[in-house]
Amino acid sequence: MINNEILTYIKDLLSKGVSETEIKKNLISSGWQEADINEAFNKTRASSIPQGEIEIKTETKIGDKPLNIRSKSKNKIFVLLTAVLIVLLAGGGLIYWYFIVNKPKIEKPIENQNVISNQTLATLALSKTLIQPGDISSEKLQVNPQIPAYNLPLNLEKDISNWQKFSEKIDLSDQVKNLLKNNGFVVFDNQDFSKEDFADFYGQLEGRDLPVFITTDSLLHYYHVFFDTALMRMEKDIFYEDIWQMSKKFFDDSLQVYQSTADPTLKEAANRNIAYLSVILELLKPKADQTVSSENVKNQVGCSAPNDYCQKIYNKAIEEGTFSLFGQKETQKYSFTIPDFVKDQVNKEISLMDDHKGWDCSPIFLYKEDYSQYVPRGHYTKTEKLKNYFKAMMWYGRITNLIKGSPNLAENKCQFGDQDGFISEKNAKIQTLQSLILARKFALDGDIQKSWKKIYAITSYFVGFSDDLGPLEYSATLKNFFNGADIGLNKIISNFSDIKSLLEELPKPKIYSGLGNATLIVPQPPLSDEQIQTLKKQADQLLANTQGFRMMGQRFVVDSGFFSRIVSPYSGEYIGKKENKPFTYVVTDIGREVRGFPRGLDIMALFGSERAKQIIKNLGDADYSDYDKQFNDLKKEIDAIPETDWYKNLYWNWLYVLKSLITPVGSGYQSFMQTTAWQDKELNTALASWTELRHDTILYVKQSYTMGELGGWEEPKIVGYVEPTPEFYSRLLNLTKMTEKGLLGLLTKDEIEKIGVGNSLKRFGDILSKLLSISKTELENKELNEADYNFISSFGSSLESLNNSLLGAGRDDQKDPNMFKPTLVADVHTDGNTKKVLEEGVGYIKTLIAAYKLPGNYILVGVGPVFSYYEFKQPMENRLTDEQWREMLKTNPPAAPEWINSFSK
Repeated sequence: MINNEILTYIKDLLSKGVSETEIKKNLISSGWQEADINEAFNKTRASSIPQGEIEIKTETKIGDKPLNIRSKSKNKIFVLLTAVLIVLLAGGGLIYWYFIVNKPKIEKPIENQNVISNQTLATLALSKTLIQPGDISSEKLQVNPQIPAYNLPLNLEKDISNWQKFSEKIDLSDQVKNLLKNNGFVVFDNQDFSKEDFADFYGQLEGRDLPVFITTDSLLHYYHVFFDTALMRMEKDIFYEDIWQMSKKFFDDSLQVYQSTADPTLKEAANRNIAYLSVILELLKPKADQTVSSENVKNQVGCSAPNDYCQKIYNKAIEEGTFSLFGQKETQKYSFTIPDFVKDQVNKEISLMDDHKGWDCSPIFLYKEDYSQYVPRGHYTKTEKLKNYFKAMMWYGRITNLIKGSPNLAENKCQFGDQDGFISEKNAKIQTLQSLILARKFALDGDIQKSWKKIYAITSYFVGFSDDLGPLEYSATLKNFFNGADIGLNKIISNFSDIKSLLEELPKPKIYSGLGNATLIVPQPPLSDEQIQTLKKQADQLLANTQGFRMMGQRFVVDSGFFSRIVSPYSGEYIGKKENKPFTYVVTDIGREVRGFPRGLDIMALFGSERAKQIIKNLGDADYSDYDKQFNDLKKEIDAIPETDWYKNLYWNWLYVLKSLITPVGSGYQSFMQTTAWQDKELNTALASWTELRHDTILYVKQSYTMGELGGWEEPKIVGYVEPTPEFYSRLLNLTKMTEKGLLGLLTKDEIEKIGVGNSLKRFGDILSKLLSISKTELENKELNEADYNFISSFGSSLESLNNSLLGAGRDDQKDPNMFKPTLVADVHTDGNTKKVLEEGVGYIKTLIAAYKLPGNYILVGVGPVFSYYEFKQPMENRLTDEQWREMLKTNPPAAPEWINSFSK
């Protein structure tokens, strides 16, 4: 049966000049039979289907499947990244996501539907998909583990063939030896090997003739390096310019509206836009202390005697800047003067960001904003340009023009919100008009659309889509309302109520991001079950009240979404022991004992780790009245996620890679891998890599908040080993291919050369393919060949080659001493009661020794590097940078998680 959707699809492509051959080729690759395609073409020729009548429904609930043109059962997933296509814009030479295709009628909103993000069925005219069907294989690996078991505990001297020579080369304490005996592996601190460079660590093993054990930790770290470096270089070399130009155009337009309108409300809205956009432009503008000076250049160039070569380098540095500082060229290009009539408000906003003490009243928006979020963190501390970019994009990502206001709140006054809103109705009208002025300009200016879509498309591919409304949704609302007619400002004013009603019907945000310092009104504790349920409804309403316009809203990610729903009020009240309160426990201002913090273990437990769930219970972090119910509800949502959804974007697929580590293995794997201690070690690896993911995306990910409450034989051949986890290598290889393919699809050739990660990703993919092959051979208990063993023993050289490829000749970030260090930190949740944040940190590299049985039925021990992981709390006004974290590790490191004691000393 041929349905209207496919007929419209074909007709639309034909109208764009796409050949029948090309359309048929794409349909066949998507699973259609040739006979059905021919029938569809015949019907298309014989009929005329009006454009725009087909509603394309892509539900955004976790667990819902996206609508495909046709659903067929296949072994391979058609990884279309939620069927998101990118379009090659004519004349621009840039490939973007095609966001607005067959727009549904806004007059009939669909629950939980993002009107603009209906990307399931998109035109292929002048376009190409990021990931073609078949590019990424999801076929289950056919592995039959056959490694014979060895008995635990081990007798190190008798059971391990290379123990005598091994123990002479590396000093082990009795505690370390005992863990190695009992578990077949151990993790410990060792000062003999590099603490902050995985490549150096492997190279030192080769230099000391120690058997190399290749760890999943090192591969995950290198993927982080590629991901972080690609994102950082795009932000610095591509996005900065686009944000500046886009913001300047918005500013000029609002200034024109302010100067020309006689309507007092519209004039006030334009005035506030001028202040809002002045903040962005002032943040992006290079300051005097951020610009290179003659003294800076002389010190860096290092030439004392004047000569032509030195002068050439000097002039270039003054003009173009250094790795960390702006040059004169950019200082002149990004110059801006704040208009006098908004200068006080703008300077106060920037001063609050610089002080970053937490929640304070926004002088422009008249609700409380968490200014501690504006401390540049992650890779954004590396250069002055990245620091400015971080603050500017945090402003665009967090500040909201609210739709709803409360009739109970005073105008032009910052105050605590209530159940009806965070600002007055009058201010909500002004803020919504602010958004509509911006949306009107967005709809009329193709250059702004191209800049915005480029940034949003690329960051969405890396991180995900926003759960907030923005320029696309608001401009589409205007276009639909006026049905193609001129969008005049006076028309917007006269039809404001109707337009606002349409905006209110659009999707609400899913994560509370701290806007307005939302405060729950709680009866005197203890609360009854009914009162707790009422409190949850109150929290949901406060979240709904944050609906509004964000220029470049922070992104909804699954872990933040679940974090926000596994804490108070959703987890109930504390029911545990009176003494030794758990890590997650807080007391609210009115004395309620609640779960104020999530844990990284919550995410791993929801992803299927029974061991993580057991640790949470053992530590008392599940001792809350509604925790189990809430956990089970969230677990059902995760379990319902189709496998295709894990390929939505790089963020989701990175999590999918980590899921492969937390599933216990059975017989046929190495004996040490079948222990509970190894499950703990893999949790440590997964959590450390997740920390790197949150670090890399700290600017874009919407952080969750807890709402506050008011109130003896011939020695055999000594060889190394690869951690035998073929499913892991397969998934990480897919993620690497997705990254490589996405960059090729989203960037021009010149931009790809600027980013400079393509060759490194290809080499990394080759390494992962080799490791996948080796690990499968190991599990089948077959002997590796000499080339495989040489590859393992010289693995440090392979990683060093990646380093050199990533840096490249002449790149300015060759001077970055921290590029390959694993020591980093990210704050992932804020508790409004204690005014503290949850920090996740990766510490120094630790040493792993593992005992592995080889096909000759003998056991060896080898050495490899692994992550160390930390989880701790920090005052919100002191959110940590990587530099501060490294200093803390040197002087006063936090305690390591107690559950790692099963494998680590």
